[in-house]
Amino acid sequence: MNTPELVGNGPRRGLLSMAGVGFGAPVSPVQNQAGEDGLWVPPEDEPVSAAQWGNSAGQVAPTGLYTPPSIPQPVNPGNSARPPMSGGAFHRGSATMNKPPASLSSLIGRDFFQQPVSKMRVMMGVIVLIIIIISGSAIGIIYFAAKSAPKTQTTVPIPTPAVPATFADPFNDNTYGWNLQSVAGKYAVQVGGGNLTLEESNHKLLWEPLPGQRSYDDFKLFVDATLTKGDAGNGYGVYIRGGSDANSDLATYYRFALYGDRGYAIFKGDANADAPTKLVDWTPSTAIQGAGKVNHILITANGSALTLTVNGQELKTINDTSYTKGSVAFFVSNVTDAKPGTQVQFSNFGIYPLKA
Repeated sequence: MNTPELVGNGPRRGLLSMAGVGFGAPVSPVQNQAGEDGLWVPPEDEPVSAAQWGNSAGQVAPTGLYTPPSIPQPVNPGNSARPPMSGGAFHRGSATMNKPPASLSSLIGRDFFQQPVSKMRVMMGVIVLIIIIISGSAIGIIYFAAKSAPKTQTTVPIPTPAVPATFADPFNDNTYGWNLQSVAGKYAVQVGGGNLTLEESNHKLLWEPLPGQRSYDDFKLFVDATLTKGDAGNGYGVYIRGGSDANSDLATYYRFALYGDRGYAIFKGDANADAPTKLVDWTPSTAIQGAGKVNHILITANGSALTLTVNGQELKTINDTSYTKGSVAFFVSNVTDAKPGTQVQFSNFGIYPLKA
């Protein structure tokens, strides 16, 4: 078992808000004799008398114009010797003007505009307005949040073939001889209770090859995996078609990685390269469950076509002819930008023939 420094898992994300009040009631317009200033004047031979103006006593000026006494007089006397009106207009000189409308206050009533507004009514109005604004804002936030939130698909278990597996382990115990070497505070491997548990504590990648130096070319690999501890950015997954050299048990490989922040990536290892090649950079997917939730993984190797399926949804197929067969291994990676310590559990594992 090896725990090399984490390589190639750094950048995963592709880096992954009152129309004007009317005039007062006018003096009734009339057609009349016009003086020099356009005002009506009585005939000289008919001086104005007090009797013509009702009960109000008045004086007649030397010119024949009526001079009102100190007592207020009616604006529009009812017993007037003025000629009757014609039409709806009054005349002044040669210009004709439309009769202005009655005032709004005379139509509605003066008291209407003089009623004081209750402070309680004002407060109630303000409160109602505030409630409407808050309710509208809350509805808007909920609506847009619902639209912008990523849709989470229901996790669908992948049915395993009915034919016998080429290799399978229920992880009830260590019957098959997994390498359980562990170092406290650094890394640990455990088998039991239906899980293979891998734990890494020092920003490295820990892999665990299948026991017995088994090698596979074309197949279907089924496994359930859950990131049970650590930051969501940590990764886990499966190596396939691995090859060894004098320096490493996995010098060449294809590595399918899932991350707790609901992304995935695919790498290719090359013994002559300083770092693995990213065949697929970090890519988000709503098909992937986040940290603490199980993901049903299916990897199909068919010649040069390698396909990753998670929770029943095919995420990516790559075509590469570099490696045709090799070993299989599980891994967990405590990435450099995460807090120290992460753990993954694998279960329901089996490798089946391609045509199963």
